[in-house]
Amino acid sequence: MKIIHFITHETDTPKERILFMSVLSGLSSGLLLAIINRSADQLVNSELESRLFIMYLLSFFLYIYTQRYAQHSAIEGVEAALQKVRLRIVNKVRQTELHFIEKHGSIAAYAPLTQGTNMISQAVMYLVLAVEATIVILFSSLYLLWLSPPAFIVTIVILGIAIPYFISDYHKTDKELNIASQRESSFFDHFNAVLSGFKELKINKKESDALYSKLENLSTEAQGLKINSNQRLMDDVLLSTVTFYFLLLLTIFILPQLIPTQNETIYKITATILFMTGSISMLASAIPNLSKTNIAIKSLYKLEADLDSAIGDNKSKDIPLKPIESFQEIHLSNIGFDYDDKDKNVLFSLETCDLKIKSGEILFLVGGNGSGKSTLLKLITSLYFPDQGNIYIDGVLIDQNNYENYRELFSVVFSQFHLFDRLYGLENINDDVVNYWLEKLELANKTHYENGCFSNTNLSTGQRKRLAFIVAVLKNRPICIFDEVAADQDPQFRHRFYKEILPELQKEGRTIIMATHDEKYFDCCDRLILLEDGKIINQKTNIREVEV
Repeated sequence: MKIIHFITHETDTPKERILFMSVLSGLSSGLLLAIINRSADQLVNSELESRLFIMYLLSFFLYIYTQRYAQHSAIEGVEAALQKVRLRIVNKVRQTELHFIEKHGSIAAYAPLTQGTNMISQAVMYLVLAVEATIVILFSSLYLLWLSPPAFIVTIVILGIAIPYFISDYHKTDKELNIASQRESSFFDHFNAVLSGFKELKINKKESDALYSKLENLSTEAQGLKINSNQRLMDDVLLSTVTFYFLLLLTIFILPQLIPTQNETIYKITATILFMTGSISMLASAIPNLSKTNIAIKSLYKLEADLDSAIGDNKSKDIPLKPIESFQEIHLSNIGFDYDDKDKNVLFSLETCDLKIKSGEILFLVGGNGSGKSTLLKLITSLYFPDQGNIYIDGVLIDQNNYENYRELFSVVFSQFHLFDRLYGLENINDDVVNYWLEKLELANKTHYENGCFSNTNLSTGQRKRLAFIVAVLKNRPICIFDEVAADQDPQFRHRFYKEILPELQKEGRTIIMATHDEKYFDCCDRLILLEDGKIINQKTNIREVEV
């Protein structure tokens, strides 16, 4: 069972101890059956021994202790394993690169971290019960052999026919559940498209209907597979019960007619078979849950394997992080980058660019939508690795040995940004400093900073951009990257932003690189870079009036 491997592979929890206690629990349960039958014999003859009462109590308490120990140890083991794997996967997500997250980063891709872990967490109970039930069945079979070899033979023959059938159904079910899991994953990918493209779908009914039809087909296919597999599992549970009723029919009504001596032990045989019936039903109920757990564990490890593949050679080499505190020049030497899809078809290219960035300058990137401004910013910050060319800082090549250090130069606000409610990594910052900037950017009446958190981040688009700008500034990095931060601002604030705030940051020694469409304020930069169709087509200095 994969869950046993999962627990022992991911933690130091000894599987031998869990299995031993589960086996001991099954043996003590079987021993209770033998004591009950022996006591019943003595009651008939009015010879009940007190030692049987003591043995029963000892077996009873042994069963409780071993069952509880096995379940508690298994729960601790699986939760420790889940904690380890969950954090390891989250850490690997951090180690992947932006391009991978953009292509594969929908929340549906990480469903195994939630749905799967919940199922795995609940499976330990079924694991312990399955081991116990197996031992009880084995013990009861041996006890049945001692009571009546003919009844044992009949039982083994029937089980020999039924068990291979159950195993065959188990494999069919496992395969169908695998396919159903894939269909559901695809369903959530398409549902994510509904949420992401809600505006487009809302004004295009045919497109919305077509996407809904795809969702409906995926859901229907998954539903059919799960219905088939679950019905088969329930049929197997029913068949296990029918098998033992049939076995009772043979041993109670047929076998005594053929072998009269069986009448003396018939009630013991009946009790033993009924005891086995309960264990078989328990095992039949546990197998479907363990089967689904196997799928969940496979999905969890597949997610981790995908992340490992994405990290590849870019995996951190545990080199100590030494932030670069200053620089004179960054040189993007003939860099190029291709956006491609999962099939490696090129969707957009930033063609060969050669660009030098001087310390302390204000640099504007301008051009129409889709010209490559955001792509160039991601290359400058090393969030994308160039497909060709290199990046140098003061003549030093940026490669896998130092790109994390290089990234420490930048604080960024991209056009699509996430606003955290606290300043992670800046927990010791003075609240007054944060509130000063909130006042300066006219946000003090909307939110304030205390106890390490912003009181409110539910702001308008323009206000959220201002707050993101403040967070970037407070990180106190040498280079500030702003992608359309001035958009969605009122004219008065926009004027202050270009004429007062940016010059103030420059006086502090910050280098500012900004993508903008504000032609009115092109004269506020030291240099203007014009992009078109993924190419730098012009660079201008001493800007006053530029037509774009």
